[in-house]
Formats: sequence, C-alpha cells, structure tokens
Amino acid sequence: MFCDIDAEIAKEFLRESENITSFGNKFEYIETVRTEDKFKIIDKNIPCKNSDITVVAACEMFLENYKSKDIKINTIKAYKTFINAHIIPYFRNYKLKDIMVTDVENFRKVMQNKQISERRIKNILTLLNQIIKYFQGKGFIDKTCVFEVKRIADIPKRQIQILTPVQLMHLFKILKKKYTYLLPIVQNLITLKQPLNTILTGSEQEKKHIKCKIRKDFYKIKQELGLTNYLLDDLRFSNFV
Repeated sequence: MFCDIDAEIAKEFLRESENITSFGNKFEYIETVRTEDKFKIIDKNIPCKNSDITVVAACEMFLENYKSKDIKINTIKAYKTFINAHIIPYFRNYKLKDIMVTDVENFRKVMQNKQISERRIKNILTLLNQIIKYFQGKGFIDKTCVFEVKRIADIPKRQIQILTPVQLMHLFKILKKKYTYLLPIVQNLITLKQPLNTILTGSEQEKKHIKCKIRKDFYKIKQELGLTNYLLDDLRFSNFV
C-alpha cells in the first residue's frame, strides 16, 4: 500500500498510527476496540417565551392539562372552585409573568380579611404556586415569582357546631315552609347520628344529584339562620327539642 510513497513518510505514518506496532523491521496491526459512552449530557434548558399570557388564560390551560390526566374528579372540582372564586377575581387583570411574591402576599391578606379559613387559604395559595410553576417549567414565563407556602403553626381543625333549641326550631320552620324534601333527611341525621352519605339511598348518580341540590338549598338555609360556617353533617350532634 506504500509502493508510491516515500519510505521515510511511510515509516513516520506507521510510527504515529494507533493501530500499528513495530517489531524491529516489521509492523503488526492491532485492532483497537472503542467503548461507546453509556450516557450523554442533554441540555434541558428551556428557552423562555416571556409570554403575555393572562392569568385567566393560564388557569384555563392549567385545568385543561389536568383534565387529560388521571386526576380525581373531586380534585378538579376543588381546583375550579379555588380558581373561579378566588384566584381569577383577584388576578383578573394580571399577566401571569407580572405576578410577584408581594402580589401573592397581598392576595393572602385579602383572603384573610374575608375571613376565609387558614386551611383554605393555604390550599388556594398552593394551587396558585402550582399554576405559576407549571408555566415556568414550560418556558412561558421567567422564574421571577418563586415562593413556598409553608405552615408556621398548626391550623386548628374546624369545630363541630351544635344548634341551640331555638336554632333547631327555626331550622324546621324553614324546612316545612320551603324545603319539605329535606325534612326526613334532617330528621334522620339527628336521630341516626350518621353522615349524609350514609343517610341517602339510591344509585351513586341519584346520590350525586340530591347532594348537589341539598348543597345549594342548605347554603340558602344557612344564610337565613345566620350560620356561615355550619355543615349539614353537624346536625348529627344535635337533639330534637
């Protein structure tokens, strides 16, 4: 193979070759086995779009993404409630990229002034943080709002409320006048001392329908009674007068 090449050049080539070893005036070819890398470095830095997406649009996209996953229906419902009742009303005119930690802190104070429970506030702020992190991770916005919702004290559990005899009388008066279908349900709650889900009969679909109706009607009843933080299941701890 070196017949047309100068001998000195050929010797130099052979000496520098990784696969050829000299033995006196002879040369031996040695196969070099190269090992392939078992891993490589992948650049996962996401170029930021610095999008002008609004908080309203971001919330809609976030919910649509979660609907496509194997998430419990009750979780999606809770997210929708937190978003529509609290996050969107406060941040309606914000672009997502403009939210700062100070805005989140002011949002918390507004909710506290509305006497929303600390547990609920924590859940709402955690969801807001989740939404912001989702769009930061997708490269829609810069990481200019990074915070943690951290508990610094135990949140007291909601105390069971027991209606007074006068409140019970007022309750039954309202039921007899406007919500007669609720009378046997309330009576069973008090006498059987069991939760609503156990009291109701029928298929799961029928239970779901009646619970939705009860929830709406009982909210109106609570307003008439002046009881904002009262739950229907609290009736289990009441007694007939």
